[in-house]
Amino acid sequence: MLSRNNTKKWLSLEDIFTNTSLGQRMLNQINLNNLRYTYYLITPNETMFESVDEVPNYTLQVSLWWLLFIICEFCLLWLSGNVNRFALNDSVTSISAGILSQCFKFGGRTIAIFLYDYIWNNFRLIENSWNSPLTWIFCLFFQDFMYYLGHRAIHEIGFLWGFHVIHHSSEYFNYTTALRQAAIQDIGLAIYDVLQAFFIPPSIFLVHRYFSEIYQFTLHTTLFDNYGKLGIILNTPSHHRVHHGRNPYCIDRNYAAVFIIWDKIFGTFEPERQSEKPVYGIINQEMTFNQIYLQFHTLYNLLFIKWRMKTENGEWIFRGIEKLKAIYYPPIYMPKMKVKRYFHWFTMVDHEEGIPLIENEIIRYNPKISHWKKIYCLVHFMLLLAVFFHFEIDRNQLSHLDFNLKLAFFIITIQSLGAFFDRKIYAPYQEVLRCIGVTAYYFYIIIDPIGVQPNRLFMMTIYISSAVFWSVYIASHINVVNHKNTGKNSKMEQISTIQAVTNGSNLPY
Repeated sequence: MLSRNNTKKWLSLEDIFTNTSLGQRMLNQINLNNLRYTYYLITPNETMFESVDEVPNYTLQVSLWWLLFIICEFCLLWLSGNVNRFALNDSVTSISAGILSQCFKFGGRTIAIFLYDYIWNNFRLIENSWNSPLTWIFCLFFQDFMYYLGHRAIHEIGFLWGFHVIHHSSEYFNYTTALRQAAIQDIGLAIYDVLQAFFIPPSIFLVHRYFSEIYQFTLHTTLFDNYGKLGIILNTPSHHRVHHGRNPYCIDRNYAAVFIIWDKIFGTFEPERQSEKPVYGIINQEMTFNQIYLQFHTLYNLLFIKWRMKTENGEWIFRGIEKLKAIYYPPIYMPKMKVKRYFHWFTMVDHEEGIPLIENEIIRYNPKISHWKKIYCLVHFMLLLAVFFHFEIDRNQLSHLDFNLKLAFFIITIQSLGAFFDRKIYAPYQEVLRCIGVTAYYFYIIIDPIGVQPNRLFMMTIYISSAVFWSVYIASHINVVNHKNTGKNSKMEQISTIQAVTNGSNLPY
C-alpha cells in the first residue's frame, strides 16, 4: 500500500525547465495579458510610467505570441490549400531582418529616445503630466499622426525610402512579413519621433511607440479582411495589403499605423479592390535573399547611382539641380514628372505615374534547393532564434565583447542561410567557416563561471557535426569534379589518338 508521501506526481513545466532557463522564461510570456497587448488592448493605468527605464520591453513580451501566430497562420493556410502564401526562404529572410532591426535598437528601444529625452528635459513647451490619462490619450492619437507623417516621408523622400524598402521587398504577405524591418529605419523616423518631445513625456511616448509597432504586426495577413465597422476608423489587414501592393493603384497609399483616418483626411486612402488583388513586392524586385544587400542596396543606389544615370547616347538624365532632386524627390521621380509640395518634401501629383502594370504571369523568386538542405537551414535557423531570445532577455547584462560576438553570429548566420537559399556556390565553404567559428566561441565561454552546461554541449555538438559534414561534402564534391575532369581529359586523349591514326601520324608512345 502506497503512503501519502509516495502518491503519484504529474510532471510539470517546473520539472522540465529551471526557473532561469530560456524555455521557462519564454513560457511565462504566454498569458492573456500579452495576448491582448498584440491588439493594443491596454489601459492608461497599467501603462503609465514616470521614467523611460521603467517601461517594459513590450516587444519582447509579445514575441512568443507572434511566433504562435506565425505557426497558426501557416497551418490554416496549409489546411485551406493556400500554402503557396508562405515560402521557407522568404519567411527566414523576413524574420532575420526583424532580428537585425532589434539588435540595432538600444535596449530594445527606438534610437530616437535618447534625443527625445534630452529635448523633453530642456526644451518642452507644455508640462504634460506622465500620470495623466488625458496625456496618455492625447499621445495615442498624436503619436499615431506623427507616425503617419514619418511613414509617408520614408516612402516619398527618395533617399529615406532606402531606410524602409526591405520591409516591402517580400513577394509574400503574411505575419513573417511584419518582422521584415530595416535595421536603420529608426534613423529615418527619428525627426518625426522627437518632434513629440515638446509636448509628451518620454515614457508615454515610448509606450505608444511600442504598441503602435506591435499592433502593426497583426495587419500583415491574408486570413482577415476588415474588422466590420471598426475598419472605418482602424487600420485593418485589408487596408494594409493595399499598402504592400505594387499594383499602380496601391503605390503610396494607406500609410496609417493604427487609425486609418489619417489617410482619409490627407487623401492617401485606397480600399482593396476585389477585382485586382494586390501583388506584393517592390517595382524593381531584387532576386536575392542576401540580407545585407536587401538592407542597403536601394539606399546606395539613391545616394550614389540614380543621379549619375545617362541615356543610351551618354547624356546626363539629371542635370544641375536635378541631381539633388534625384536624391530628395520621390524614388520613382524622373525629370519632367510633376510633383507637389507636402510638408517639407514633395509627392507625386499622379501616384500611378511611371508605375508598370502587373504582368500576366507572376513568377516569384524561389530557387529550388533539396529537401535536406531546407531541413538543415531550418534547424540552424531555430538555433539562431534560441540564441536571439537569450540575447534579447539578457542583452543589458552582456559585456561589450559578448554583445558584439553575438551580433557577429547573427549577421554571419543570416548571410550563410541566404547563400544557401540563393544557391551560391560558396555557401558550403562559408558554412564550414561559420560552424568552426561558433564552435570556437563555445570552447571560449566554457572557461567562464557558468562553465560546462548541457545546452552548451548540445550547441557544440551540433556545430562540430555541421563543420565535419560540410567539410566531407566539399571534399567529395571536389573529388567528383576532379573525376569528371580526368574523364574529360582521357576522352580528349582518345580522340587525339584516333585523329593521329586517321591522319597517319605517329602514335603518342
